[in-house]
Amino acid sequence: MYSNRKSIWLLLSASFISCVSVLYMPSQDDALKQNTSLEKLQQGRELYISKCGSCHNLYLPSSYNSKEWLPILDKMQKPARINDSQKEIITRYIETNSKK
Repeated sequence: MYSNRKSIWLLLSASFISCVSVLYMPSQDDALKQNTSLEKLQQGRELYISKCGSCHNLYLPSSYNSKEWLPILDKMQKPARINDSQKEIITRYIETNSKK
């Protein structure tokens, strides 16, 4: 029984890590385009991973356009325990690489 649980945990961890590894990493050019700092975009990525990825698989920011992301973020803000400031930071990160 313990072996099965460990195998399942390892499989889930591996899929999460592989998703995180392909998740876009913001650049200084992205920060300039968003009129924000690179640090804020990196913080948005970290918040997206920790807050959103703690309950479900992460979607790539390019999966949806900005208009499609907004209601998703609104809906998930309370269940993910994201305050308004964190939501703004996550939104900036996602919008930087959202579908055009």
